[in-house]
Amino acid sequence: MDTESKSDRDLSTVVAFSSAFGFGAVLAVSQALRVSNPEISFDFSIWTAIAFLVGFTSLFAYLRLVLTCGKRTPRAFRYGGLVALGIITSAALLYPLRWLQLDQLAQRFAGIGAALCFVAAGLTMVYRTVLAAEREEDRQEAVEKGSATAGSPSQELLKRKDAAYENGKS
Repeated sequence: MDTESKSDRDLSTVVAFSSAFGFGAVLAVSQALRVSNPEISFDFSIWTAIAFLVGFTSLFAYLRLVLTCGKRTPRAFRYGGLVALGIITSAALLYPLRWLQLDQLAQRFAGIGAALCFVAAGLTMVYRTVLAAEREEDRQEAVEKGSATAGSPSQELLKRKDAAYENGKS
């Protein structure tokens, strides 16, 4: 039975809400941002509020469903949602560039590329940390169950996971 404790549900709600609020804020700022040659300004309008609501509701609904249902969430929904959020994020990054001349776009794209590389490096570090934590958790569970005897199926599974981890590390 896959039940969550109240604190786990509360944590998933806080994570979903805060992430959605930040994503909505990024979309709203991207919509309100006006870049002209000598200055950068903000022009708030009804479209700013709409951008915030689209970002907030889309990410909140997605994260709430994925965090509460976990592995029971259909794979197509998890990946489709990630693709949709990636498209929205790309649009948010490119939308403020709509008023720039072509000669300035190269500098902006270089900056966006550097920012995306930084984000990718951070996500890679988080992924590697989570992978190492899962591996250590599997090892700890095997020790707690007393299946640390040589040749047991759990021990073989740990050896395969360790080998896969080491192959991914190099």
